[in-house]
Amino acid sequence: MRALVWKELRENILWAVLAMLALGAAQLYAIHHSQNGMDVDTYFNDGITLCKKQFLLVTTFGNAVVGLGLGFLQVLPELKRDRWAALLHRPLPRGRIYLGKALAGVLLYLVGAGVPFLFVVWHVATPGNVNAPFIPAMTQPGLADLLVGFCYYFAALTIALQGGSLLLRALPFFAAFHVSVFALHEGLFRVAVEAGLTMALVLGVAGWGAIHARDTLRGRSWAGRIAFLVVVFYGACGAGDLLKMIGVMAGNKTESQYGNWEVLADGVPVRLEYKNSIVVSALDVDGKPFADPKYRPDRVRSYTLGMNTATSYIGDSHGWKRQSYNTAYRQYYKYLYALQAYIYPRYEQWFYLRDDRRFVGFLPQKKQEFAQLGVEGFAPPGRPVQGFARDSDNSQSGGDTLFVTTPQSLHVARFSRQQFISLDLPAPAPIYGMCHAWANVASGSVDFKGIAFGTAMTVYDANTHVVATLPYHHDVDRWGSIGLGVLKSMDRFVLRYDPSNWIDWNTRKNMPSYVDVVDATGQVLASYTLARMPSHGDASTWSSYLAARAQSPAFFFGDLLYRRIGAAFGSERLRNDLKERLGRDFPTTKRVCITVLLLALALSVVTFFWARRAQLSDRRQWAWAASVLVLGLPGFVMFWLAGERPRTVSCPACRRPRHIAEENCAHCGVAWPPPAADGTEIIESAPAPSPVTA
Repeated sequence: MRALVWKELRENILWAVLAMLALGAAQLYAIHHSQNGMDVDTYFNDGITLCKKQFLLVTTFGNAVVGLGLGFLQVLPELKRDRWAALLHRPLPRGRIYLGKALAGVLLYLVGAGVPFLFVVWHVATPGNVNAPFIPAMTQPGLADLLVGFCYYFAALTIALQGGSLLLRALPFFAAFHVSVFALHEGLFRVAVEAGLTMALVLGVAGWGAIHARDTLRGRSWAGRIAFLVVVFYGACGAGDLLKMIGVMAGNKTESQYGNWEVLADGVPVRLEYKNSIVVSALDVDGKPFADPKYRPDRVRSYTLGMNTATSYIGDSHGWKRQSYNTAYRQYYKYLYALQAYIYPRYEQWFYLRDDRRFVGFLPQKKQEFAQLGVEGFAPPGRPVQGFARDSDNSQSGGDTLFVTTPQSLHVARFSRQQFISLDLPAPAPIYGMCHAWANVASGSVDFKGIAFGTAMTVYDANTHVVATLPYHHDVDRWGSIGLGVLKSMDRFVLRYDPSNWIDWNTRKNMPSYVDVVDATGQVLASYTLARMPSHGDASTWSSYLAARAQSPAFFFGDLLYRRIGAAFGSERLRNDLKERLGRDFPTTKRVCITVLLLALALSVVTFFWARRAQLSDRRQWAWAASVLVLGLPGFVMFWLAGERPRTVSCPACRRPRHIAEENCAHCGVAWPPPAADGTEIIESAPAPSPVTA
């Protein structure tokens, strides 16, 4: 087998080197290119270095192309001019031949796709090449794409070795495509890697089975059969993913209607009714249209007040804690984010490193670190810095000032002076949250910070001066989700009180909200009660609607069970997801569940009668029907394309289908008629001669 591996390496190493050079050049270009025409060293809205959208686009598609190309180049040329027959007649079992090709192909893929990725990682990690800190965990998205590329390599081997219809042979590619889609949407790096490696293993076993028997499953081992059926199932899922993406791009929106309360620039609430994400009416708290023509439905959004929520609820008696956000591993802000990334020009750029919980400053012109900020203040680069507490929060204001809070403290950092100052709390601790607010004036916008305490909201300007202390005028135990807005005069403020998040959704959805307009002393100038509106929800697409209902019952209930088990083991992410699906989204979950079950049941019945008509054994009829009942539409596609059915012809007697291998018809019991004589017989049957008697 060693000779076979060297043969494969010699024949295909040039293709791997060519792929390495092309993919490496594309990845370097993506790292140092901005599609918006901005300076790549000062524009971070498309992502940062190894998590840039352009770079991940190259790794997603580039690795797939390299894997497919190398897999096809190893097999397809040898299928011509009897080269395949010569290869199979070597004194090696077919399985070892496949193993030799696969080992060489893995090495070639690592050269073609792995070397460029490692080079780009080294390039980004080397100081002076990019204007951003290097975090090793940022290699996770690209590494996941690299591992998913193995799926495409083994898919190419399986496609080249598999016989049958073109649609059946294409399903290994769609199985790999399904894993790519899953890795793009999965939030956890570990799960994406597990999915990629598992599917690569399954595709590898399916290809190993195909080299033993191209056109039938019966000549394969049980592992090869099961692997190929799994590939067919996930290939059907991948084809559905592609159809869903086409539908999304086509913009086939379903009709969606909902309402939402917002606040106008003068502090008056406005009820906006949406249809397919377009405002169709703007009503006041009494349900009447506004007399002012500038509040017409097509204009009213230009006059609404920007408001942010400072805290989701107030009060320790309900187990209060800061809300945690689970960011997907492909998003750069899971690892770091750039402060004020939209301000140009910029002579220094600060980044917050999430895992280290510290800030790092870079000089864009020199592409080097010049300072860092931790809980003890500013420090030069290279010195160990203690990170901020895990329950800290930070928000930049005015381009130069950074507010940092913990439940018991408030600090302000001034980057231009490298000062880190502790501020006295104007109200008793704890601090329950912080939000950014702004007032739009003729010269631009003026920044403010709202700090939520247990009894009042304190408003700071960008110079860290207290401009207002706003006592709460509602029961913040139950209406403790509080947002802040600042009117244009900058001496009037808006507080919005929504139901606290500790209250269960079924109760919260029927509770009203309140909006108070107050002055700088906290005196209420106007107060409004807002009726509860339906939950906000964007219009979906028909493809997404159908895809949710076409999934298999095994996936639907397995996903719920997975979240239930994860929640029982303490996963806050899975607990929140389960609560959302069985709480706020329960009506949708119920409708999807009923549709999934009915569709699977209908397809199971069709499969049973189809299998009976194809004259499968009773055992196989019930087995396929049960499989489709569990697997749904993808299982039906698996039976349609990969389910082997006996070859039948029409019975000459009853005209019903009968097995060609059976002597008697299963329906009428008539045997095959003798073949008609055509004059070509060389031996004719004759009666035996009579015995001669003496």
